[in-house]
Amino acid sequence: MENRRRKHRQPAGWAASYQLAGEQIAGWHDCRVVDISMLGLGISFDHPNPADLVGWLVSVNLPGDGSCVNVRLDGQIKNASPTMSRDIRVGIEFVQLSETEQAITAVLSVMSDALVNT
Repeated sequence: MENRRRKHRQPAGWAASYQLAGEQIAGWHDCRVVDISMLGLGISFDHPNPADLVGWLVSVNLPGDGSCVNVRLDGQIKNASPTMSRDIRVGIEFVQLSETEQAITAVLSVMSDALVNT
């Protein structure tokens, strides 16, 4: 199978929270960041219909655990599919990242690789 990604994603496994733009049930919801790259990230969470999610704008708050440092990344959901654990795995492409945000995602990608390999 050919890898269609422009940038390789690194495994993550971080607790986070997400919010869909314009969602009727407002507020932040728990999710897990499963992978990250400079261009996007994958998250998983519980949702009844993955097909409804494609195209939505979404914000993801890292780490989402109330620590002193939080990073918020915005993107568009490009794909969504059920996982074996009955969650939804969502692929997000970042939109309109500033140079600072691009640097942060680069650091997060490298940190993720180092944390997974330890």
